[in-house]
Amino acid sequence: MAMLTEMVAAVAVVVSIVACGIAGYCYYQARCWMLQAESERRALQGDMRALAAAASGVGERIRELEQRIYSLSRRQEQQELNESGSHSYQQARKLAQRGADAEQLIDIYGLTRGEAELLSMLHRMEKEGAETH
Repeated sequence: MAMLTEMVAAVAVVVSIVACGIAGYCYYQARCWMLQAESERRALQGDMRALAAAASGVGERIRELEQRIYSLSRRQEQQELNESGSHSYQQARKLAQRGADAEQLIDIYGLTRGEAELLSMLHRMEKEGAETH
């Protein structure tokens, strides 16, 4: 019976040693996986920082482009207004040359009283100057 007890004890020691070996191996594997995961996490964190910086730059560039588009749009609108206003003045000038008075120029082309009177006066003066020569 003593021998049986010794064998059981020896088997228990061997099983304990094997269990410790397996536990040590599992710990080693878990540690390796954890270190690899930490390394990958740091790499991903660096990538995220780079993406955030790039996105910030893109956002700033988009704001600059939006401001530029707005500015160009305003300039185009102003130019269109100037061109349409210039066309109206040309038409008003032609009507004044045909003898229209200031009231007609105001009503038809929406000129201010000063603009209409100035056009009428200029064309009266041109007409009078042409008649004297």
